[in-house]
Amino acid sequence: MPVIRLTPTAPAFRREQRQTLLDQLSRELAGQATEKGPVVFEIPLDRTDKMDVLVVWEAWKDVPSEIRSDVILEAYKDKKDTISQALGVTYHEANDQNLLPYAVLPMARRGEVDPETLKAAMLKQGGFTLEGGKVDLRFPTRTMAQEAHRRLCDDVPKGYWSMVESGDAIS
Repeated sequence: MPVIRLTPTAPAFRREQRQTLLDQLSRELAGQATEKGPVVFEIPLDRTDKMDVLVVWEAWKDVPSEIRSDVILEAYKDKKDTISQALGVTYHEANDQNLLPYAVLPMARRGEVDPETLKAAMLKQGGFTLEGGKVDLRFPTRTMAQEAHRRLCDDVPKGYWSMVESGDAIS
């Protein structure tokens, strides 16, 4: 089986950058929303008290992966022993690796609901702001997507929300 490698090309990472990331992630975990902050997914593991933590954040862009994991574990402080796997990725890395296979999409017809209302509702549920002002709402698990779908149906009932899974196999 061939081994296919991609050569990393990241610039040098400075200690003060690490502290800035740690401070901002710690504030987010404490419930204080920050500008351009991360979206944190805590994924419980079956029959254990452990969880995987996925932190999707554009601030990770030039940060080596091992530092990303260290920052996540340090931000969780006394709860870090409950983390089985800590993974930090950018939105594009998450898509490339299919880490967020479940999407919730608005299906409203033009003029039924203000697009800004739909975007605000999606951002409230953890949506990602993309170029051109678009918002993408994705999740690592079906259950998380279903819960967000339910909340969106309650918050914006005329949004006609749909849940889709990317990468479905063809039979």
